[in-house]
Amino acid sequence: MMRKIVLLMTVGTGVGEDKDKKIERLAHGLLSSILHYHPEKIVFFGSEKSKDTIKSLKKQYKEETNEEFINHDFVLISKIDNFDECFLRIRKKVEEYEKDYEVIIDYTSGTKTMTTAASVCSILYHKKLSLISGNRGKNGIVILGTESVIEQNLYSAYDKYLFDKFKELFNFYHFTEARNTLDQIVILDEKEKFRNLVDGYELWDKFDHKSAFEKLSIVKDERVNKNKEFLGRLIREGRTEYILTDLIINAERRISEGKYDDAVARLYRAVELISQMKLKEYDLDELSDGKLTIDNLENKGLDTKKYKDLVDEKGKLKLGLKKKFELLRDLGWDLANPIYFENKNIRELLSKRNNSILAHGLEPIDRKSAVKLFSEIERIVREMIKDYKDLKDKGSFPKLL
Repeated sequence: MMRKIVLLMTVGTGVGEDKDKKIERLAHGLLSSILHYHPEKIVFFGSEKSKDTIKSLKKQYKEETNEEFINHDFVLISKIDNFDECFLRIRKKVEEYEKDYEVIIDYTSGTKTMTTAASVCSILYHKKLSLISGNRGKNGIVILGTESVIEQNLYSAYDKYLFDKFKELFNFYHFTEARNTLDQIVILDEKEKFRNLVDGYELWDKFDHKSAFEKLSIVKDERVNKNKEFLGRLIREGRTEYILTDLIINAERRISEGKYDDAVARLYRAVELISQMKLKEYDLDELSDGKLTIDNLENKGLDTKKYKDLVDEKGKLKLGLKKKFELLRDLGWDLANPIYFENKNIRELLSKRNNSILAHGLEPIDRKSAVKLFSEIERIVREMIKDYKDLKDKGSFPKLL
Protein backbone atom coordinates (compact mmCIF):
# COMPACT_ATOMS: atom_id res chain seq x y z
CA MET A 1 0.00 0.00 0.00
CA MET A 2 1.43 3.35 -1.09
CA ARG A 3 1.89 5.94 1.60
CA LYS A 4 0.40 9.39 1.38
CA ILE A 5 2.83 12.08 0.24
CA VAL A 6 3.67 15.32 1.96
CA LEU A 7 5.63 17.75 -0.19
CA LEU A 8 7.92 20.19 1.61
CA MET A 9 8.84 23.13 -0.65
CA THR A 10 11.23 26.00 -0.16
CA VAL A 11 9.83 29.08 -1.88
CA GLY A 12 11.72 32.07 -3.25
CA THR A 13 10.67 35.16 -5.16
CA GLY A 14 12.01 34.36 -8.64
CA VAL A 15 14.76 35.77 -10.85
CA GLY A 16 14.50 38.65 -13.31
CA GLU A 17 13.60 42.31 -13.52
CA ASP A 18 9.87 41.97 -14.19
CA LYS A 19 8.34 41.14 -10.80
CA ASP A 20 5.10 39.62 -12.08
CA LYS A 21 6.78 37.46 -14.72
CA LYS A 22 9.49 36.12 -12.44
CA ILE A 23 6.91 35.16 -9.82
CA GLU A 24 4.70 33.58 -12.48
CA ARG A 25 7.60 31.50 -13.84
CA LEU A 26 8.64 30.36 -10.39
CA ALA A 27 5.07 29.49 -9.36
CA HIS A 28 4.60 27.49 -12.55
CA GLY A 29 7.70 25.46 -11.72
CA LEU A 30 6.36 24.69 -8.26
CA LEU A 31 3.00 23.81 -9.80
CA SER A 32 4.76 21.26 -12.03
CA SER A 33 6.14 19.54 -8.96
CA ILE A 34 2.75 19.49 -7.22
CA LEU A 35 0.96 18.08 -10.27
CA HIS A 36 3.67 15.44 -10.62
CA TYR A 37 3.47 14.13 -7.04
CA HIS A 38 -0.21 14.79 -6.22
CA PRO A 39 0.61 15.23 -2.52
CA GLU A 40 -1.99 14.91 0.22
CA LYS A 41 -0.33 17.79 2.04
CA ILE A 42 2.02 20.64 1.10
CA VAL A 43 4.22 22.69 3.43
CA PHE A 44 5.84 25.86 2.08
CA PHE A 45 8.89 27.51 3.65
CA GLY A 46 9.66 31.11 2.85
CA SER A 47 9.77 34.77 3.76
CA GLU A 48 6.92 37.29 3.73
CA LYS A 49 7.81 38.08 0.11
CA SER A 50 7.43 34.39 -0.79
CA LYS A 51 3.70 34.66 -0.15
CA ASP A 52 3.33 36.44 -3.51
CA THR A 53 4.73 33.33 -5.21
CA ILE A 54 2.20 31.12 -3.40
CA LYS A 55 -0.62 33.50 -4.38
CA SER A 56 0.38 33.11 -8.03
CA LEU A 57 0.64 29.35 -7.57
CA LYS A 58 -2.91 29.15 -6.23
CA LYS A 59 -4.20 31.12 -9.22
CA GLN A 60 -2.40 28.87 -11.73
CA TYR A 61 -3.51 25.74 -9.91
CA LYS A 62 -7.14 26.84 -10.21
CA GLU A 63 -6.69 27.53 -13.91
CA GLU A 64 -4.97 24.17 -14.48
CA THR A 65 -7.24 21.90 -12.45
CA ASN A 66 -10.42 23.92 -11.96
CA GLU A 67 -10.08 23.14 -8.26
CA GLU A 68 -9.24 25.22 -5.22
CA PHE A 69 -5.74 24.92 -3.76
CA ILE A 70 -6.12 23.43 -0.26
CA ASN A 71 -4.27 21.30 2.31
CA HIS A 72 -1.21 23.47 2.60
CA ASP A 73 0.71 25.24 5.36
CA PHE A 74 3.15 28.11 5.25
CA VAL A 75 6.16 28.18 7.60
CA LEU A 76 7.64 31.65 7.90
CA ILE A 77 11.43 31.91 7.91
CA SER A 78 12.37 35.34 9.20
CA LYS A 79 16.10 34.97 8.53
CA ILE A 80 16.31 33.38 5.09
CA ASP A 81 20.12 33.47 5.05
CA ASN A 82 20.55 31.93 8.49
CA PHE A 83 21.22 28.21 8.12
CA ASP A 84 20.26 27.30 11.69
CA GLU A 85 16.80 28.80 11.37
CA CYS A 86 16.17 27.33 7.91
CA PHE A 87 17.34 23.89 8.99
CA LEU A 88 15.33 23.98 12.22
CA ARG A 89 12.07 24.91 10.46
CA ILE A 90 12.43 22.20 7.80
CA ARG A 91 13.68 19.55 10.22
CA LYS A 92 10.71 20.00 12.53
CA LYS A 93 8.27 19.40 9.69
CA VAL A 94 10.17 16.33 8.48
CA GLU A 95 9.95 14.84 11.97
CA GLU A 96 6.29 15.81 12.27
CA TYR A 97 5.21 14.05 9.10
CA GLU A 98 7.67 11.19 8.46
CA LYS A 99 5.78 8.67 10.58
CA ASP A 100 2.55 8.87 8.57
CA TYR A 101 3.69 10.22 5.20
CA GLU A 102 6.30 9.73 2.55
CA VAL A 103 8.21 13.00 2.82
CA ILE A 104 9.53 14.54 -0.41
CA ILE A 105 11.54 17.74 -0.27
CA ASP A 106 11.42 20.14 -3.23
CA TYR A 107 14.32 22.58 -3.29
CA THR A 108 13.62 24.22 -6.64
CA SER A 109 13.53 27.76 -5.27
CA GLY A 110 14.53 29.79 -2.26
CA THR A 111 17.76 31.36 -1.10
CA LYS A 112 20.95 29.30 -1.29
CA THR A 113 20.81 28.91 2.48
CA MET A 114 17.24 27.60 2.37
CA THR A 115 17.97 25.07 -0.39
CA THR A 116 21.16 23.99 1.37
CA ALA A 117 19.20 23.38 4.58
CA ALA A 118 16.64 21.39 2.59
CA SER A 119 19.41 19.28 1.04
CA VAL A 120 20.98 18.58 4.42
CA CYS A 121 17.60 17.48 5.81
CA SER A 122 17.24 15.16 2.83
CA ILE A 123 20.60 13.54 3.60
CA LEU A 124 20.22 13.26 7.36
CA TYR A 125 16.64 12.00 7.29
CA HIS A 126 17.00 9.90 4.12
CA LYS A 127 14.28 11.73 2.21
CA LYS A 128 13.85 12.04 -1.54
CA LEU A 129 14.94 15.41 -2.91
CA SER A 130 13.18 16.89 -5.92
CA LEU A 131 14.09 19.67 -8.34
CA ILE A 132 12.22 21.26 -11.26
CA SER A 133 14.43 21.72 -14.30
CA GLY A 134 13.85 22.32 -18.02
CA ASN A 135 15.06 24.24 -21.04
CA ARG A 136 16.76 27.42 -19.97
CA GLY A 137 16.55 30.76 -21.69
CA LYS A 138 17.89 34.19 -20.82
CA ASN A 139 19.86 34.39 -17.54
CA GLY A 140 19.52 30.60 -17.18
CA ILE A 141 15.82 30.85 -16.32
CA VAL A 142 13.73 27.75 -17.05
CA ILE A 143 11.36 28.45 -19.93
CA LEU A 144 7.69 28.27 -19.00
CA GLY A 145 6.11 24.99 -20.05
CA THR A 146 9.39 23.04 -20.40
CA GLU A 147 9.57 22.04 -16.75
CA SER A 148 10.40 18.47 -15.70
CA VAL A 149 10.93 16.81 -12.32
CA ILE A 150 14.40 15.56 -11.40
CA GLU A 151 14.77 13.44 -8.29
CA GLN A 152 17.98 13.38 -6.30
CA ASN A 153 18.78 10.68 -3.77
CA LEU A 154 21.50 12.49 -1.87
CA TYR A 155 21.19 10.04 1.01
CA SER A 156 23.02 7.46 -1.14
CA ALA A 157 26.15 9.54 -0.50
CA TYR A 158 25.30 9.53 3.19
CA ASP A 159 24.86 5.75 3.03
CA LYS A 160 28.42 5.48 1.71
CA TYR A 161 29.65 7.65 4.56
CA LEU A 162 27.76 5.52 7.10
CA PHE A 163 29.14 2.30 5.61
CA ASP A 164 32.69 3.62 5.93
CA LYS A 165 31.91 4.56 9.53
CA PHE A 166 30.45 1.08 10.14
CA LYS A 167 33.64 -0.56 8.90
CA GLU A 168 35.80 1.72 11.03
CA LEU A 169 33.75 0.92 14.15
CA PHE A 170 33.88 -2.80 13.38
CA ASN A 171 37.65 -2.68 12.92
CA PHE A 172 37.99 -1.06 16.35
CA TYR A 173 35.68 -3.72 17.90
CA HIS A 174 32.95 -1.20 18.76
CA PHE A 175 30.28 -3.66 17.74
CA THR A 176 27.21 -2.03 19.31
CA GLU A 177 27.97 1.30 17.65
CA ALA A 178 28.75 -0.49 14.39
CA ARG A 179 25.36 -2.23 14.45
CA ASN A 180 23.54 1.05 15.18
CA THR A 181 25.35 2.70 12.26
CA LEU A 182 24.53 -0.22 9.96
CA ASP A 183 20.84 0.10 10.84
CA GLN A 184 20.86 3.73 9.64
CA ILE A 185 21.93 2.75 6.13
CA VAL A 186 18.98 2.76 3.72
CA ILE A 187 20.46 0.97 0.72
CA LEU A 188 23.29 -1.56 1.09
CA ASP A 189 23.88 -4.78 -0.78
CA GLU A 190 24.27 -7.76 1.57
CA LYS A 191 23.14 -5.73 4.57
CA GLU A 192 21.99 -8.91 6.30
CA LYS A 193 25.44 -10.42 5.82
CA PHE A 194 27.08 -7.51 7.58
CA ARG A 195 24.52 -7.70 10.38
CA ASN A 196 25.38 -11.37 10.95
CA LEU A 197 29.04 -10.45 10.73
CA VAL A 198 28.88 -7.83 13.49
CA ASP A 199 26.58 -9.98 15.64
CA GLY A 200 28.87 -12.98 15.29
CA TYR A 201 32.08 -11.21 16.17
CA GLU A 202 30.46 -9.40 19.09
CA LEU A 203 29.36 -12.77 20.50
CA TRP A 204 32.83 -14.19 19.93
CA ASP A 205 34.38 -11.17 21.63
CA LYS A 206 32.30 -12.09 24.70
CA PHE A 207 33.50 -15.74 24.51
CA ASP A 208 30.06 -16.99 23.42
CA HIS A 209 31.73 -19.25 20.87
CA LYS A 210 28.76 -21.45 20.00
CA SER A 211 26.36 -18.57 19.28
CA ALA A 212 29.09 -16.75 17.38
CA PHE A 213 29.70 -19.77 15.15
CA GLU A 214 25.97 -20.04 14.40
CA LYS A 215 25.98 -16.45 13.17
CA LEU A 216 29.23 -16.62 11.22
CA SER A 217 28.58 -20.02 9.66
CA ILE A 218 25.98 -18.49 7.32
CA VAL A 219 28.24 -15.60 6.28
CA LYS A 220 29.74 -16.14 2.84
CA ASP A 221 32.93 -14.10 2.89
CA GLU A 222 36.49 -15.26 2.27
CA ARG A 223 37.72 -13.06 5.13
CA VAL A 224 35.68 -15.15 7.57
CA ASN A 225 36.58 -18.65 6.38
CA LYS A 226 39.72 -19.13 8.47
CA ASN A 227 37.89 -17.75 11.52
CA LYS A 228 35.08 -20.27 11.03
CA GLU A 229 37.64 -23.07 10.88
CA PHE A 230 39.27 -21.89 14.13
CA LEU A 231 35.96 -21.38 15.90
CA GLY A 232 34.52 -24.67 14.71
CA ARG A 233 37.48 -26.66 16.00
CA LEU A 234 37.46 -24.77 19.30
CA ILE A 235 33.80 -25.75 19.81
CA ARG A 236 33.99 -29.33 18.56
CA GLU A 237 37.31 -30.34 20.07
CA GLY A 238 37.57 -28.00 23.06
CA ARG A 239 41.34 -28.05 22.76
CA THR A 240 42.91 -25.81 25.38
CA GLU A 241 45.52 -24.45 22.98
CA TYR A 242 42.67 -22.93 20.96
CA ILE A 243 41.08 -21.44 24.08
CA LEU A 244 44.45 -20.13 25.27
CA THR A 245 45.15 -18.54 21.89
CA ASP A 246 41.68 -16.99 21.88
CA LEU A 247 42.30 -15.48 25.32
CA ILE A 248 45.54 -13.89 24.18
CA ILE A 249 44.01 -12.48 21.00
CA ASN A 250 41.12 -11.09 23.06
CA ALA A 251 43.60 -9.42 25.42
CA GLU A 252 45.36 -7.91 22.42
CA ARG A 253 42.08 -6.39 21.23
CA ARG A 254 41.48 -4.91 24.69
CA ILE A 255 44.93 -3.30 24.62
CA SER A 256 44.20 -1.77 21.21
CA GLU A 257 41.04 -0.23 22.72
CA GLY A 258 42.92 1.16 25.71
CA LYS A 259 41.11 -1.20 28.11
CA TYR A 260 44.24 -2.24 29.96
CA ASP A 261 42.57 -3.61 33.10
CA ASP A 262 40.39 -5.85 30.93
CA ALA A 263 43.44 -6.98 28.98
CA VAL A 264 45.41 -7.89 32.09
CA ALA A 265 42.43 -9.78 33.54
CA ARG A 266 42.43 -11.95 30.42
CA LEU A 267 46.20 -12.38 30.54
CA TYR A 268 45.98 -13.50 34.16
CA ARG A 269 43.44 -16.10 33.07
CA ALA A 270 45.81 -17.14 30.29
CA VAL A 271 48.61 -17.80 32.82
CA GLU A 272 46.19 -19.81 34.92
CA LEU A 273 45.10 -21.78 31.86
CA ILE A 274 48.73 -22.59 31.09
CA SER A 275 49.03 -24.17 34.53
CA GLN A 276 45.75 -26.05 34.05
CA MET A 277 46.91 -27.37 30.68
CA LYS A 278 50.09 -28.75 32.23
CA LEU A 279 48.26 -30.24 35.22
CA LYS A 280 45.96 -32.04 32.80
CA GLU A 281 49.01 -33.65 31.21
CA TYR A 282 49.70 -35.16 34.64
CA ASP A 283 46.09 -36.43 34.71
CA LEU A 284 45.16 -33.71 37.19
CA ASP A 285 42.30 -31.89 35.55
CA GLU A 286 41.12 -29.05 37.76
CA LEU A 287 38.06 -28.53 35.57
CA SER A 288 36.79 -32.13 35.96
CA ASP A 289 35.18 -33.57 39.10
CA GLY A 290 37.40 -35.97 41.04
CA LYS A 291 40.51 -35.18 39.02
CA LEU A 292 42.29 -32.91 41.49
CA THR A 293 42.07 -34.24 45.03
CA ILE A 294 44.45 -35.07 47.86
CA ASP A 295 44.08 -38.74 46.93
CA ASN A 296 45.18 -37.96 43.37
CA LEU A 297 48.32 -36.29 44.70
CA GLU A 298 49.06 -39.11 47.13
CA ASN A 299 48.73 -41.62 44.31
CA LYS A 300 51.51 -39.74 42.55
CA GLY A 301 53.73 -40.05 45.62
CA LEU A 302 53.65 -36.37 46.55
CA ASP A 303 53.96 -34.91 50.02
CA THR A 304 50.45 -33.48 50.49
CA LYS A 305 50.86 -31.69 53.83
CA LYS A 306 50.94 -28.19 52.32
CA TYR A 307 47.82 -28.89 50.24
CA LYS A 308 45.54 -30.38 52.94
CA ASP A 309 44.16 -26.99 53.97
CA LEU A 310 43.13 -26.26 50.38
CA VAL A 311 40.40 -28.90 50.10
CA ASP A 312 36.78 -27.77 49.68
CA GLU A 313 33.65 -29.47 51.08
CA LYS A 314 33.50 -31.76 48.04
CA GLY A 315 37.06 -32.95 48.51
CA LYS A 316 38.44 -31.03 45.54
CA LEU A 317 41.64 -29.02 45.82
CA LYS A 318 41.11 -25.28 45.31
CA LEU A 319 44.48 -23.93 44.25
CA GLY A 320 45.41 -20.34 43.55
CA LEU A 321 47.77 -19.48 40.71
CA LYS A 322 50.92 -19.67 42.81
CA LYS A 323 49.89 -23.04 44.30
CA LYS A 324 49.19 -24.46 40.84
CA PHE A 325 52.72 -23.66 39.73
CA GLU A 326 54.05 -24.97 43.04
CA LEU A 327 52.25 -28.25 42.40
CA LEU A 328 53.65 -28.39 38.87
CA ARG A 329 57.13 -27.88 40.28
CA ASP A 330 56.53 -30.71 42.77
CA LEU A 331 55.40 -32.88 39.88
CA GLY A 332 58.69 -32.22 38.14
CA TRP A 333 57.71 -29.78 35.40
CA ASP A 334 61.02 -28.12 34.60
CA LEU A 335 59.44 -24.92 33.26
CA ALA A 336 57.53 -24.04 36.44
CA ASN A 337 60.48 -22.05 37.77
CA PRO A 338 61.46 -20.11 34.62
CA ILE A 339 57.83 -19.36 33.72
CA TYR A 340 56.60 -18.33 37.15
CA PHE A 341 58.88 -18.46 40.23
CA GLU A 342 62.02 -17.09 38.57
CA ASN A 343 60.22 -14.82 36.10
CA LYS A 344 60.45 -11.38 37.67
CA ASN A 345 58.40 -9.75 34.90
CA ILE A 346 55.50 -12.15 35.34
CA ARG A 347 55.46 -11.87 39.13
CA GLU A 348 55.62 -8.06 39.15
CA LEU A 349 53.02 -7.65 36.44
CA LEU A 350 50.61 -10.13 37.97
CA SER A 351 51.05 -8.30 41.26
CA LYS A 352 49.86 -5.15 39.50
CA ARG A 353 46.87 -7.09 38.30
CA ASN A 354 46.04 -8.09 41.90
CA ASN A 355 46.13 -4.41 42.88
CA SER A 356 43.99 -3.33 39.92
CA ILE A 357 40.42 -2.13 40.24
CA LEU A 358 39.12 -5.28 38.51
CA ALA A 359 40.83 -7.53 41.06
CA HIS A 360 41.50 -6.57 44.69
CA GLY A 361 42.69 -2.97 44.62
CA LEU A 362 41.98 0.46 43.22
CA GLU A 363 44.96 1.10 40.96
CA PRO A 364 44.33 1.21 37.18
CA ILE A 365 46.65 -0.69 34.86
CA ASP A 366 48.76 1.46 32.52
CA ARG A 367 49.45 0.66 28.88
CA LYS A 368 53.15 -0.08 29.41
CA SER A 369 52.39 -2.76 32.02
CA ALA A 370 49.65 -4.34 29.89
CA VAL A 371 51.83 -4.50 26.78
CA LYS A 372 54.78 -5.86 28.77
CA LEU A 373 52.70 -8.62 30.32
CA PHE A 374 51.15 -9.46 26.95
CA SER A 375 54.57 -9.77 25.31
CA GLU A 376 55.91 -11.96 28.11
CA ILE A 377 52.93 -14.33 28.12
CA GLU A 378 52.84 -14.55 24.33
CA ARG A 379 56.52 -15.47 24.34
CA ILE A 380 55.80 -18.32 26.75
CA VAL A 381 52.81 -19.55 24.77
CA ARG A 382 54.74 -19.41 21.52
CA GLU A 383 57.24 -21.84 23.03
CA MET A 384 54.50 -24.14 24.38
CA ILE A 385 52.28 -24.28 21.28
CA LYS A 386 54.21 -25.19 18.14
CA ASP A 387 51.56 -23.92 15.71
CA TYR A 388 50.71 -20.82 17.76
CA LYS A 389 51.46 -18.42 14.89
CA ASP A 390 49.03 -20.26 12.60
CA LEU A 391 46.38 -20.48 15.32
CA LYS A 392 46.67 -16.77 16.05
CA ASP A 393 46.30 -15.94 12.37
CA LYS A 394 43.16 -18.08 12.08
CA GLY A 395 41.69 -16.75 15.33
CA SER A 396 42.29 -13.02 14.72
CA PHE A 397 39.30 -10.91 13.70
CA PRO A 398 39.30 -9.59 10.11
CA LYS A 399 39.50 -5.96 9.10
CA LEU A 400 36.87 -4.55 6.76
CA LEU A 401 38.48 -2.39 4.11
